[in-house]
Amino acid sequence: MSRRIRTAEESARRESALTKEAMRTLLADSTAPRDPRGRGDHYRKHLTDAHRTIEILQNRIKEVEAERDAAKADKDYTLSLCVTRTVAEEARLAAFRLARGKASLLAEWPPGAPTSMSHAIDCIPDPKPKWTK
Repeated sequence: MSRRIRTAEESARRESALTKEAMRTLLADSTAPRDPRGRGDHYRKHLTDAHRTIEILQNRIKEVEAERDAAKADKDYTLSLCVTRTVAEEARLAAFRLARGKASLLAEWPPGAPTSMSHAIDCIPDPKPKWTK
C-alpha cells in the first residue's frame, strides 16, 4: 500500500532519502572485495560496526528516556506545589475573615461584650478578588 504524497516538499524529502539509501548500498557494494572470502569479512566488519552503532544509540536512548522521566517527575513535583487561582482566592478571603473576626474579638471589652469599635470592624467589607473576576 503506497503512501499518498501531500506536498512537493515531502516528495523531495522522500526522493532524497531514497537516493541517500541507494548511495550507501552502492558504496558498500563497490568497496567490497571481489574475493568471496574477503567479501564475507568485509560485510561482517560492516555488520559489527552497525551493531556497535546500534548499541551506542540504544544506550543514548536509555539516557534520554531517563532524563525525560526525571524532567517529568520534576514537572509533576513543581505542579504539586502550585495552587489554582480560585483556591488561592478562597484562602486569601478566609485569612481576611479570620483576621477581621480576631480583631473584632480583641476590640470587645469586657470580653464578649460588643463595642462600637468591634461593630465597626465587623462592618469592614470583604476585599475585592485579586486573582479572579
